[in-house]
Amino acid sequence: MPKKISILTTSEDSIANFCKDNSYPTFHAKQIKEWIFKKYAVSFDEMTNLPSAFRTLLDEHYYIHDCSIEKIDEDKNNTKKLLISLYDNKKIESVILSKNERTTFCLSSQVGCRFKCSFCATGSMGFGRNMSADEILAQFLLMRSITKKVTSIVFMGMGEPLDNTKHLFKAIELINSFKGFNLGIRHITISTAGEIVGIKQLIDRGIDSRLSVSLHSLKDDVRDKLMPINKKYPLDDLIKMLKKYSQTGKRMITFEWVLIDSVNDSVNDAYRLVNLKKEFPFKVNVISLNETPFAKNLKAPSKDKVIRFKSILHDNGIAVIERYKQGQSISAGCGQLVVKE
Repeated sequence: MPKKISILTTSEDSIANFCKDNSYPTFHAKQIKEWIFKKYAVSFDEMTNLPSAFRTLLDEHYYIHDCSIEKIDEDKNNTKKLLISLYDNKKIESVILSKNERTTFCLSSQVGCRFKCSFCATGSMGFGRNMSADEILAQFLLMRSITKKVTSIVFMGMGEPLDNTKHLFKAIELINSFKGFNLGIRHITISTAGEIVGIKQLIDRGIDSRLSVSLHSLKDDVRDKLMPINKKYPLDDLIKMLKKYSQTGKRMITFEWVLIDSVNDSVNDAYRLVNLKKEFPFKVNVISLNETPFAKNLKAPSKDKVIRFKSILHDNGIAVIERYKQGQSISAGCGQLVVKE
């Protein structure tokens, strides 16, 4: 018996060749892809316009995905956190965010994370492995089985997306493609801790998704402590790359800024962002630290400090949004995802 392969990432031409080699019409390849990407089928038995014997043959050679939901937690605001088991029994968490008419899928790209940001629980897991493109796509299918609506996706779950560009870019291609899930590229956001090599690949490939950068400080000594990646890619290098990214296609960058009491919430911290505005346009998402046992000796600022920080940015022409703390009660908020087992 041949080893099964993922049909999610197998090209339509390859499936057509499989059909031909087994004496079935090649147009079945298009039907199979439509069942998966347009009708969200998760088994070959659902593909009722295919001959029964052919469905059995497909099941012997392919799988749609081999991931499963082990647990779903839900809060009062309809935020859902999924514990998903991968083919090798490694676990990841993903989140469905619902607010008003919008539903966002927050997808993971790695098992754990190697970057160990001081305020993020995921880093405490260490790095397990990269997720494959079909595992990333499986998250989408599993979420779609829970809610029939999706308006956007963000690669802001577990892991650093731009540390796994080979599989990330393949997944984005199939999510965005007309023959895939057909979600507009501007409805896809990649969040990065500042992986410069990955940002350059976005520029070189012309991938026009949205880019969100976890910045959190414009002082190297502070950012070194909050985000060890800064020791590899200091702020000067990161800002130069982001300026190039912004100028290529006139893209608007979003800075994520987790406000931490007496660390990065001062008047001077806000004005450093104001000065950076001279280099290229950006907007800022601020959110008070979600306190966890992993964020030792760090605490959220007072509401007055949050208001002061936002006001300085707003008064100086920077678009600033305070992110609502969705999912905090079920540990599904920013920096809270972790598989404790």
